[in-house]
Amino acid sequence: MRVAAISLNMNEKLLNLKDIQVYYGPDSVLNHVSLSLYSNEILGIRGENGAGKSTLMRLMAGVMRQNAGTREVNPSLKNRICYVPQEISLYPTLTGRQNLSFWAEIYGLHGKSKELRIRYLLKLMNLESKAKKRVETYSGGMKRRLNMAASLVITPGLLLLDEPTVGADTRSIGIMMDSVRRMKDNGCSVVLISHSDIDLESVCDRIITMEKGEIINETRIQKSVSDGEFQSE
Repeated sequence: MRVAAISLNMNEKLLNLKDIQVYYGPDSVLNHVSLSLYSNEILGIRGENGAGKSTLMRLMAGVMRQNAGTREVNPSLKNRICYVPQEISLYPTLTGRQNLSFWAEIYGLHGKSKELRIRYLLKLMNLESKAKKRVETYSGGMKRRLNMAASLVITPGLLLLDEPTVGADTRSIGIMMDSVRRMKDNGCSVVLISHSDIDLESVCDRIITMEKGEIINETRIQKSVSDGEFQSE
């Protein structure tokens, strides 16, 4: 479905999770988690494997339900939440351009609008020279970039990225982090899961740390204008 861009006020609450509990059988995966996400912010999530990060993101995306607690979503996000799991969703025997064309048509883009969007995304991810190559010939980092591009065939209001840079080279990581910043500049809020503190601190406004299904810490990131270094508080 093609959805027009919307304008949100700074600090408008987009998503509110309250006292969330999720169980897999007898095991508690999320334990009384409460979290709010605001417009025009990038939220980072870190923690060891099994801490509940991906489960929390799936619940944010609405692809799974909690056992207890409440999930409230701003009506402005209807059909505008984009969830990108760790698994790459590309067709290896198709070219990069063909993959983007496929996903664009799934979301209702056709004709000139589709071609303009594909051209923009290929440029955004620095894949213009590889557009006519089969994805099976791409490096790991290039596949990650194209996978992220495929998630942006429509402009989301909320972009959920679960470890998008896994296996990517340094150059690809830089391109993807620049794209995350640009999404925020264009009015999109982003939630990013990563094991890299460097990546998180380079783009995030807030970072939460999870452990055993609970949020144990929240850090706000500020960038010093004078020296260009990131500081936490």
